[in-house]
Parts: sequence; structure tokens; C-alpha cells
Amino acid sequence: MRLFVASSFEPAFAANLKAAADYARANVDKNAVKWVAPENFHITYAFLGDLDASGAAAAARGMEAGLSGVKAFRVSSGGIGVFPSSGRPSVLWVGIGEGAAGLREIADKLAAGLAAAGLVVENRFEPHVTIGRVKGPLPEDLIKRAGDFTRRKKEASALASVELMESRLTPAGPAYRRVYSKRLLSL
Repeated sequence: MRLFVASSFEPAFAANLKAAADYARANVDKNAVKWVAPENFHITYAFLGDLDASGAAAAARGMEAGLSGVKAFRVSSGGIGVFPSSGRPSVLWVGIGEGAAGLREIADKLAAGLAAAGLVVENRFEPHVTIGRVKGPLPEDLIKRAGDFTRRKKEASALASVELMESRLTPAGPAYRRVYSKRLLSL
């Protein structure tokens, strides 16, 4: 199984992300970006790669241990940007404003818990939601205009659980399946 650890959002927050993606889509060439389907919007804490059933069980144990005592909290949408750089963009994303520190704490605790469970985790976490994969040139002012749009349309969501997800690549795009879910303590 190709596994990663992530969190998803309440419907209003996902709709806000879709609005940001729709705004960006309307301002780029048709084939410049491969857009993420709104039902697949999520925060990725760690990519674990291909693991068998025992590896998935170890990941669940690591999540359970690493997130013990962690409370749910709220996150809000932030600006828009690209990775790795504006000169060579490959990922178009919406950032997280409020709650970014809490997400970093989750990523750190997950990295420690997963490592203690025997899994190799590269903790390079940046709090963002990928909305598209860049395939061609973007207009020079897209990030500024789209960033202004996302800041005006700010939305919030509870972050109440962390999931171990399987990703299957299909011709239509990735298909995700929840393998395990760790609820965070109530707000």
C-alpha cells in the first residue's frame, strides 16, 4: 500500500479551497496546471511510501502514540503560493494562517511517533494544501492576484482527526482510502 498521513477539512473550508482553485484556474492557460479534485484536498504530514499490512499497523501505532493527548483546534486559510520557487513552480498551494503552529506540532509529534514505531519519516512539513500541480508557465502576477483573492475569502475549519491514507494512482487521478483514523481530543 502507498501510504501517507493527513487531515481533511469541514465542507465550508473545502469549498473555500475550491473557490481559490477556481479563481486560479480562470487565470492560467488550460493545460498549465493539473488540478486537485476538491474531495482530495488535505494537509499531508508525512508520506510513508509503500508499506505492507504490518507496516500500516506500525504506522497506526506510531500515530496513536505520537498524537496521544493532542487536542483538536481550528485552522484558517491563508495566502497562495508555489513550491519549490516562483522561478520553477511545480506545486500550487493555499497556505494555512491561523493554526499553522498547531499543524507543525502535529507533524513533529507524528514524526517522533512514527520513528519510534520503526518507520522512516522525512519531516519537511510546511502547512499548506496542494490545489494543483504546475505543468506549464504561470502568469507573473498570478500569485499576487490569487493571494489577494484567498485573503479576502478567508475560511476556517476544525482539525479534529489525523488519518492514515492509502493512495492508489489511477488514470483519472489518485484515489484515496482511509486505513486508520486517530481522533484528536475535543475542542
